[in-house]
Amino acid sequence: MLKKRQQMHKTWTLNGVYANWKLTVAIEPGEYTNDVPEWPGEKLAPVVGHFFETVNLYELRRDADLAHRLD
Repeated sequence: MLKKRQQMHKTWTLNGVYANWKLTVAIEPGEYTNDVPEWPGEKLAPVVGHFFETVNLYELRRDADLAHRLD
């Protein structure tokens, strides 16, 4: 019986004022392996940090645009 290859998914969400944001990272085994190695949390931390920074900056920009229009 063929063993199904394991994969890992992790999702981060951030509820903003203008949108609900979601980042999902999926790690699947390569062609010649059966299992995915341990979750690389330290290596993905900068990506997740960048996601949260980007969302915050986008939301702040939307606030600034709205305030500018109201002036």
